[in-house]
Amino acid sequence: MSDIKRRDFLKIIGVTGTGAAMTGCSQAPVEKLIPYLVPPENIIPGVASWYATVCRECPAGCGMLVRTREGRAVKVEGNPKHPVNRGRLCIRGQASLQGLYNPDRIRQPLLRNPSGEFQPISWQEGEKLLAEQLGNLRRQARADRIAVLTPPVTGSLEGLIQEWTAALGIKQRLIYEPFAYEPLRAANRITFGRDAIPHYKIEDADVLISFGADFLETWLSNVGYAHGFKEMHALRDGKMGRFIHVEPRLSLTAANADQWVPIQPGTEVFLALGMIHVILQERLASASLPRAQARRLQTMVRSYDPATVATRTGIRAEDIRRLAQLFAQAERGLAIGGGVATSGRNATATAVAVNLLNYVAGNIGRTVIFGPDSSLGRASSFDDALKLTDSMARGEIKALLLFDVNPLFALPRSSGFTEALEKVPFVVSFSSFLDETTARADLVLPSHTPLESWGDYEPRSGVHGLQQPVMQPVFDTKAVGDTLLSVAKQMGTEVADKFSWNDFHAYLLSRWEQLRKRIAPGKDFPTFWEETLREGGAWKPAPSEPVRLSSKVFSVAFEEASFDGATEGALPLMVYPSLHHFDGRGANRPWLQEIPDPMTKVVWDNWVEIHPETAKRLGIERGDVIKLTSPYGSIELPALPYQGIHPEAVAVQIGQGHTEYGRYAQGRGANPIELLPAKPEAASGGLPWLSVKVQIAKTGRRTELVSTAGSDRQLGRNIAQVIPLAEALGPTQLQPEQEPALDMYPKHEHKDYRWGMAIDLNSCIGCNACVAACYAENNLPLVGKEQVAMRREMAWIRIERYFEEGPTHPQALFVPMLCQQCDNAPCEPVCPVYATYHNPEGLNVQVYNRCVGTRYCSNNCPYTVRRFNFYEAQWPKPLDLQLNPDVTARSKGVMEKCTFCIQRIQGAKDHAKDEDRKVQDGEATPACVQTCPTEAIVFGNLEDPNSRVAHMAQQPRRYHVLGELNTKPAITYLKKVLQKPVAG
Repeated sequence: MSDIKRRDFLKIIGVTGTGAAMTGCSQAPVEKLIPYLVPPENIIPGVASWYATVCRECPAGCGMLVRTREGRAVKVEGNPKHPVNRGRLCIRGQASLQGLYNPDRIRQPLLRNPSGEFQPISWQEGEKLLAEQLGNLRRQARADRIAVLTPPVTGSLEGLIQEWTAALGIKQRLIYEPFAYEPLRAANRITFGRDAIPHYKIEDADVLISFGADFLETWLSNVGYAHGFKEMHALRDGKMGRFIHVEPRLSLTAANADQWVPIQPGTEVFLALGMIHVILQERLASASLPRAQARRLQTMVRSYDPATVATRTGIRAEDIRRLAQLFAQAERGLAIGGGVATSGRNATATAVAVNLLNYVAGNIGRTVIFGPDSSLGRASSFDDALKLTDSMARGEIKALLLFDVNPLFALPRSSGFTEALEKVPFVVSFSSFLDETTARADLVLPSHTPLESWGDYEPRSGVHGLQQPVMQPVFDTKAVGDTLLSVAKQMGTEVADKFSWNDFHAYLLSRWEQLRKRIAPGKDFPTFWEETLREGGAWKPAPSEPVRLSSKVFSVAFEEASFDGATEGALPLMVYPSLHHFDGRGANRPWLQEIPDPMTKVVWDNWVEIHPETAKRLGIERGDVIKLTSPYGSIELPALPYQGIHPEAVAVQIGQGHTEYGRYAQGRGANPIELLPAKPEAASGGLPWLSVKVQIAKTGRRTELVSTAGSDRQLGRNIAQVIPLAEALGPTQLQPEQEPALDMYPKHEHKDYRWGMAIDLNSCIGCNACVAACYAENNLPLVGKEQVAMRREMAWIRIERYFEEGPTHPQALFVPMLCQQCDNAPCEPVCPVYATYHNPEGLNVQVYNRCVGTRYCSNNCPYTVRRFNFYEAQWPKPLDLQLNPDVTARSKGVMEKCTFCIQRIQGAKDHAKDEDRKVQDGEATPACVQTCPTEAIVFGNLEDPNSRVAHMAQQPRRYHVLGELNTKPAITYLKKVLQKPVAG
């Protein structure tokens, strides 16, 4: 107590009482707070504080703002000033809070004892042990036997790791990322002599063709590219961009295309070459293409005429011509490729063909921009991981340090990594979670989560995101940078003298001082630091750098993807990244388990997608547990007949099948990576994800695949409405559907406000970001797989997905469905206790402490948007810390639903009242509206004729769902615009 300052003492007294004051130096989390007596200077009780930081749920590096209340983070949102995501977040970003508060986090350093069990130790003991082990290897001149695996890190932490490994003499360092897109880099190296992943300006394209790149899900930067897609696909100025997706499987990205082309697995390369053939033969190439190159390229693709390509791809020759003509004649076109699911042993050649398609159409430097390159271009290859595994297996690696990576889950079992890990005498993990790899470590020094850490991240050149801790650490963990510095200082003067910084924050400041000199030399450092901390980073766009066609491209051999296990009856296996779980790292976030998959609507599981015709031929029905066997292993999963998969393929989602990783991930589904070979693609060193065929066998068992979907078809209800492009652009105004004019209810008067929404179905991509944001903002409880099976899920907003017959293939339609805030609300007159009523601002309000749980309101709601609490919500500690104090946590027996985030509306009204004015357009923003990557949802005051929502509610494409019922909803939908298919 003698060292504590008076002001700190008063803060401790004010927050936690004298009990905590007497343990002044304790870092243990406080279990219970009492009202502030002397509030800390930077906290006003009841008023949120916001911190700008960086999302690290995937390598995209989106900017985030974190709302904290009384010292705890309660909500994350996109940073509108960050150039990558422009204020929006995906479902994984929204769920980052459940990484911070996960009940299965490692809470203190752990050491494996002689009996093989983990026992808690102090940080001092753990760091001393690590320093001793590394020191012993250095003294024996065996520092080259130490290996380090990190995820893609940039900026300051990358600099420290490089300096630390160099000071210790460590030469084996892998930047490990399961989805490293090695073929993209290799193709750019071959085509343009540049080992990099460029930036794709989707927003500037008039015609976009994707060869298996799921850019709306996981490919490179899904939120940023979703924004670009919204811009290129918007109906404005009498035109609309066109998007065509080529892939054997109807992914979420394919479902949002104007046309899905279900190609034969592994033959995408030939379609791209066939299009080049047509463009050159019909002299449709860019005027900037040199004649000499055009002649060489024409010779190169001579054998890939449309008729030949048609026999190899299953796409008609006439359709290939039409696609080529459309692409070449576009003012600005863009072709992209390199998605995980379609990356076979010819992935690099396919990416080269896509590059050449862009090159002959004149897109390089216009929609394909080198200069602002992706940081993923620095990642190590799958081949590098295999070489390290071989070294481990030979006993050459004496110490392995793992920084938040899980290769035991993400590498194929045939790689032998599991057996090789057992031959490493000393394995150290810095993970926050006991995943498969960490569970086999000897020493665990758990790191802070990104929301507890200082750091920075450069997702692409010129974008420097700044990461700051938004709250005190939840557990006894430590930042990786601090651990490295602490260990270095215990390694003797030769090493310690190279690290003069007291902690990683000091090191970060020194690095940003150097950055200031480069990008803002006219500012003093304190000003620069405060500005960047507030803005969430510093942005200085990297200039575009021209590239030239390399002569190496003319020696590329183009072949069809080859498959191991190609025996009679075997089908190609597509393994694809999960929108929710990514490579498996999101599987321990319960929101991501309970929110249904956007295409299949399945929860808490994974499955085998098989075409209905193939399933019928094999006698397989939904829920049948089938065994998939490749030359490298076998897994068992329930079958899901799915019309969105090529008849000659099956598909399994990556992300489930964990044997460790906590209660929410463990023991669910199976890991399809176990079926893949440990043979890298020769050209790039990448893992060939599309490289095996599997035998399918019924096991005789059945299991229930729990889905939230009702009917896959609309059955004539016209819930998701569409309009042809020609009609939307027609010379006469489109007349919206007429609704009944007679009312049996008196008209509601709305003096100042009637809150409403407009949802543009042409922009909604069905990505579930809004659903996760609603869970986070409104304290929605989780109920688990069994309760969802009984239709007891608690989501206030859901994404309905319907399949309708299209001109060539099924058309997927998405409709966000939430309480419609009806003016003639059917729920209101049937409530016996007036728990649901119409307020003066047009909201259908729910009074929780008046509700007696008769459920009459739910029975009377035609939109099925009310939820009933059958049980008391369970929040395993510390998940309860994520609860938003602005929203009442409901109890058993109470009905609940959306009220447009009324707490946010009230906050905007209070702010406007302080300034003696009305709420301005855009000031009140519900959570679903705020996060939507494509800005498909607009909210505001329908009584204000100048508001965006009032303007959209008068658009010719407008309609109300089930408008014939005369409920007069406050939500207006805009019909989805359909374009005629180019190919049939």
